[in-house]
Amino acid sequence: MKKQHKVKKILLISIGIIALAIVMTSGIGYYLMCKAAISRIESLNMPDGITVYGQTKAEASDIYWVHMSAEKAIICDGGPEYVQKYLEENNSDLALMNIDVENFTGMTDMCMYDFDMLSDEERDRIVADDSDRYVRIVYEHKYFWLPVSWYYMNPIS
Repeated sequence: MKKQHKVKKILLISIGIIALAIVMTSGIGYYLMCKAAISRIESLNMPDGITVYGQTKAEASDIYWVHMSAEKAIICDGGPEYVQKYLEENNSDLALMNIDVENFTGMTDMCMYDFDMLSDEERDRIVADDSDRYVRIVYEHKYFWLPVSWYYMNPIS
């Protein structure tokens, strides 16, 4: 009786590992990792009076290293320095882990909100509106493995 119970337990654990591997190598795993990255940014305590530019987006990338990135672009009169200081004072160190505050016009490997990738009209509007007010909040986390190169999907928002 104990041997049969032990075989069932091993079989259930094996099925669980196989199911987890299938989920993580499919679009479901990619989607879940993107949603987790987005939630890291969305859960931050942000300054009052900001305007969100577009939507928070996330995608996996294997440029230089395999990593998950999420970006949120906001418009804040105080600029990147003010947003950085506010986030540090109003969020825990754990919440700020892997979070960076950057200028909107900086280069990214994903180009989700890259200034150079915008249309001419949008670039002119941002420059006329004072591009120093536009801030990108970036979450980036390195992973040992993600289904990136062989299973590419568009950014999730």
